[in-house]
Amino acid sequence: MPEMRQMILIPQDRYWQWVQAVRDYAVHFGATISPDPENAGRAANRLVAVTVIDFPAAWPRDIVLWCRENYPEAQLDVIDASSPAVLRDILAERIANEDRLGRRGTAFRLLWPTDYDVITQPFGVNAAYYRRFGLPGHEGVDFRAPHRTPIYAAAPGHVYLVYEGGQYHAYGIHIRIRHAGGYKTIYGHLAEALVEVGDQVEAGQVIGRANSTGNSTGSHLHLTLKKEGATAAGETHFPYDIIDPTPYLQRRERPREPLWHPGRCLVGVHGRVGGLFEEADLETAQRARVEAVKLAPPFEPELVGRLRELDPTMFILARLSTDLVDGHVVPADVFVDQQTESIQALYERGVRYYEIHHEPNLSSGGFGASWHNGDDFELWFLDAIGLLRTRFPDARYGFPGCAPGAEIHGKREDMWRFLSRCETAVEVADWIGVHCYWEDEEGFRSPDGGLAYAEYRRRWPHKLFFATEFGNVSLESDSATKGSQYVEYYRDLRNQANLGAAFCFVLSAATGYGHEVWRREDGQMTAIPSLVGDRQF
Repeated sequence: MPEMRQMILIPQDRYWQWVQAVRDYAVHFGATISPDPENAGRAANRLVAVTVIDFPAAWPRDIVLWCRENYPEAQLDVIDASSPAVLRDILAERIANEDRLGRRGTAFRLLWPTDYDVITQPFGVNAAYYRRFGLPGHEGVDFRAPHRTPIYAAAPGHVYLVYEGGQYHAYGIHIRIRHAGGYKTIYGHLAEALVEVGDQVEAGQVIGRANSTGNSTGSHLHLTLKKEGATAAGETHFPYDIIDPTPYLQRRERPREPLWHPGRCLVGVHGRVGGLFEEADLETAQRARVEAVKLAPPFEPELVGRLRELDPTMFILARLSTDLVDGHVVPADVFVDQQTESIQALYERGVRYYEIHHEPNLSSGGFGASWHNGDDFELWFLDAIGLLRTRFPDARYGFPGCAPGAEIHGKREDMWRFLSRCETAVEVADWIGVHCYWEDEEGFRSPDGGLAYAEYRRRWPHKLFFATEFGNVSLESDSATKGSQYVEYYRDLRNQANLGAAFCFVLSAATGYGHEVWRREDGQMTAIPSLVGDRQF
């Protein structure tokens, strides 16, 4: 699971007293502090928890509702503390109990009910719309869930209602479960229910498949939480005992690589493009003493074994891609179906790292047809990664390397503008691919060229990176010059934190890339593999 990133919002009034009250807690748990919700909002997509210090007149607005609207994916942790002294005592108890969000005493928990770490509509928002139903706002939480992806029971209990009438109910096909302590959950807009009335279910058990039945637009899961007697007791301002599920939610834990396990950046090469590997490619990889190989379609599963005959510890990464040229549109579920057979064959041979697609900010990579900006690609990517994790849960899926450079109208969107609209997708990915290209010595040392990985790491310092493509693309530089630069580049990256491997483009190519290949089509090697192979590290 990604490391928790937490923001503490403290009132502006008596600011330094509040800072002193939270200082020990912030240091202990690695949280950041801000008195400005607008400023904090700019980091919303990178936050997992937002702790809000709240009491009457603390803020000029309803700060809890504002946070729900602006931090929909974050766990909201509201502390009612009327003074810095009271807050200091509350936080000291949390530190002593290693209880970051103050939930140790809360028995009831809701396991995240989908495979997606994305909330599409938080609780209590859009009051103008929901007032027509006699509600003060959205009466539940909506989670991203593409068509027919699994829906999980959020807590143990027994099923007391399964409604299969589809469009005849606002929730469409839905399931209701009764839990201990008077709690009830409702799971709405399903494609189908996989449980029956009277079934006892456990937290995390698959109970249905997602869809958009009922009063819904687009496949997702709607989760409503009720607590018996809550409305009469004044515990909620919603009718029908509806309460906010957000404080009870726990994100689903997935195995992740916290740091790159070899402890160094591996010397890698991008495998042959435009055709199947040839014997000369294996000889070239062996001469260069490469430690990692990136595979691109078409895949040859048996090649995995051949590469590991060269080096039993050889790291292999596979790029998943499809033909999106000439406006060819491939929805995420179709893309995953296309890749499943290849992944299965590679997966059985121990390949676990997959880059999802390739240079999505290029027209040849789908820009302008399958998606028109980073927001569109983010939705596609989140759908794809969710489906892949369902089928191959132990794999590590990477956000793809983007084509570096500024906008070229109709051909390429500016890389940083594209990425700025994909930040949720970047966070959800297990790792990030980076493309680093240059044409001369200045570009080799430029943040827009050889050092592009450094800007990525500045923006996402907690993520694992792979330089999934790099190289000198100049037509003027000879292979000896390029090979010398590559040795220096590998050396510079060797001990960079959170860089897994660097894959030079390209081992060989059936067509094109004559000034970049490590071996030519006549089987002869360029100067590059010998220079790389003779490195002293």
